[in-house]
Amino acid sequence: MLGIFRSGKSDGSWRPGKKGMLLALKIAGGMFAGAVVVCVAAEWYIYSVSEGRIVEHSRDVPVRAPVLVLGCSPTFMGSPNGYFHNRMDTASELWKDGKATVFIVSGDNSSHAYNEPEWMKQALVERGVPEERIVCDFAGLRTLDSVVRMKEIFGVSTMIVVSQEFHNERALAIAAHEGMAAWAVSAPDVPNRRSRMKSWFRERAARVWMMLDLLARSDCWGLELSPVFISNPCTKVLDASFCRSISCVCKRYCVVMPFTKSSNPLLISCVRSALL
Repeated sequence: MLGIFRSGKSDGSWRPGKKGMLLALKIAGGMFAGAVVVCVAAEWYIYSVSEGRIVEHSRDVPVRAPVLVLGCSPTFMGSPNGYFHNRMDTASELWKDGKATVFIVSGDNSSHAYNEPEWMKQALVERGVPEERIVCDFAGLRTLDSVVRMKEIFGVSTMIVVSQEFHNERALAIAAHEGMAAWAVSAPDVPNRRSRMKSWFRERAARVWMMLDLLARSDCWGLELSPVFISNPCTKVLDASFCRSISCVCKRYCVVMPFTKSSNPLLISCVRSALL
């Protein structure tokens, strides 16, 4: 330690020596280089698996399948959220064009006052989508959660994703990693340049985090990271009006089981029948 840091003042305070500064620079440089590598890898992977699978108009989607609508709030800082309303408009077009068999509206409902799935459901009904064709997933806390739950909870292998293009790209990358066949329809972006810039920078960080998530979920690491709890000890039939945290391995995630032996009328179980 004395070779790296040395006393430079008579009062005994410490200052970094040349070796300490070189070590700090090497660590900082290594961390920066690692971040750049992960960023580049994320961009390459997302581009390679999403190319040709994102369209701007619902009529151009080559399949008829369940639709995953990724959630956000209808308002932002007291004003209408353009991201939300554009997604709802785009999703409703899929129904009008006969491309959607059923809608899974997946979002955050971690508190009584915040309920993205119900807001999306209401918005779609107002746009002409039959209520019985909309299923709420109250545990879509992240994009990873929403996509993985489509496969593990709702039994979907082919789907259409609705969000803005930058978000769709990441969702398709996760779907490809999970072995799902997915296409996406991009909702229009917002006209506010500042909002677009903030979304761009946030998306870069989200893509790095996504790569770490996917690496952790890869079999070669043996970590078996999963946001979904589907075994009996870790699941509980929940009231569909609000999502509740459950006491199991991880309290962060709440689970709504659409296919259960329970006769709870609040749970919608029409997804698989809609796939037929």
